[in-house]
Amino acid sequence: MPKLSVWMVRASLVHMGIGFLFGALILHHKGIPIYAWTWRLLNPHIEMMIFGWTMQFVMGIAFWILPRFSSEPRYGSTRLGWWSLALLNSGVALTALGVWFALNLLSLAGRLSTLSAITLFVILIWPRVKPLGGYAASQHL
Repeated sequence: MPKLSVWMVRASLVHMGIGFLFGALILHHKGIPIYAWTWRLLNPHIEMMIFGWTMQFVMGIAFWILPRFSSEPRYGSTRLGWWSLALLNSGVALTALGVWFALNLLSLAGRLSTLSAITLFVILIWPRVKPLGGYAASQHL
């Protein structure tokens, strides 16, 4: 597994753990109301679970599993992938903090960072996306 995929999967697992913690606190508060502020964890919980965990995990596995190039560099320009990793994690953190503190500008910056990360990843991965079986297989459909 390439190093970029390893770090994307690791980061996604960190987001999963934090997201599960937030979800557990929200669920605990539904049963035994102790702290009213736990309901403010709902949107950061959703952000971490969708973009931090799921999206980042899919990106890490896609980078690893899609067909490689026959010549070096086998995975393409990994610099775009590292930028994507940094932008996605900072975007999730900025959006979660912006929602927690009710700062719309911070949430917007986080969303733009997340959008930039996904755009960079698509630019990185798109040349490696190929139809199954090549051109001849697509003619029989």
